Parts: sequence; C-alpha cells; structure tokens
Amino acid sequence: MKYLLDNMKLNRTSIKKKLALVILLLTLSIQSFAQFPERPAQGSLVNDFADVLSPQRENQLLRQLSAFGSQTSTALILVTVPDLNGYDKAQYAVELAHQWEIGQKGKDNGILILVKPKTASSNGEAYIAVGYGLEAVVPDAIAQQIVTYEMIPEIKANDYFAGFAKASRNLMEITG
Repeated sequence: MKYLLDNMKLNRTSIKKKLALVILLLTLSIQSFAQFPERPAQGSLVNDFADVLSPQRENQLLRQLSAFGSQTSTALILVTVPDLNGYDKAQYAVELAHQWEIGQKGKDNGILILVKPKTASSNGEAYIAVGYGLEAVVPDAIAQQIVTYEMIPEIKANDYFAGFAKASRNLMEITG
C-alpha cells in the first residue's frame, strides 16, 4: 500500500512538472511571437515603427512602392523597428517576412528592407531579406551591396528616406 501511495505522489509531481514545462514553453513562444510587430491591417508597404520618416516622405515611398507592386508581382516592403529584441538582423528580417507572409504564395517573391536605427546604447542595423523566389535575381551578395553602398551612407548622414529610396530603386530595377 505504501508503494502505491508513494507512486501516486511521484505521478502527481511528474504531472505538475510536465504542466509547468508546457506552460513555460507556451509563454516563451508567445513572447517570441510578440517580439515582432503586427503587420498593419491595411498591409502597408512602408512601416516606420522607429519613426524615422516624416509623413510626407513615408507617403512618397508608399506611392513609389505601390506603383511598382501594381506593375509587377514582386512585393517590396520597408520596415523600421526601434529594437531587434536580441535577434540578429538577418534572422529578424527573415522571421518578420515569414510572419507577415510577404510575397505571393507559391512564388515567395517578397523583399523586406529592414532598418533598426542607431541609438545611444546600440548600433544601427540594416538588412534586405529576399524571398526564395527572387534569390536568383537578387542574391545575398547583391542585397548586401545595396545595403552597404546605397543605404548605409545615407543613413549615416541621417537621411533614412534617401537610403530607402536608393535601395528601393535598385531593387525595382533588378526585379522589374
């Protein structure tokens, strides 16, 4: 009888530990998902969560990207975020692009341009994530050159609009 009681106590303890582990994993996965901004309901092509663009400049970029999107099947999205939440810039951009489902299903023809501005306590980051359907046209090396030679000099001069405009134009020329 004592063996049965001891075994029941062990089973309860085991169940409690397993339940606690499930709750912990669920909480961590929800927190991980919450680290990425929700895509605005209207599916905007310009998402300035770090507030580095004036409304006029944001509208200019939006018109440019909208016109391109209506002429081609390629989706080009611009995103600024105030923090990468511990992620590497590439990992963050790719994960965000997947969560937002950028590009057409089956074609994976989306491009996400990500910028996290420099702050007093962190470096600035920029990355272009290209969907698999466009990797032959815009390989990682080309995307990195656009970041390095077109975007970064403008961002260092504190002209985010010019950096986004140059990167967008280059990507549109290559994929259009």
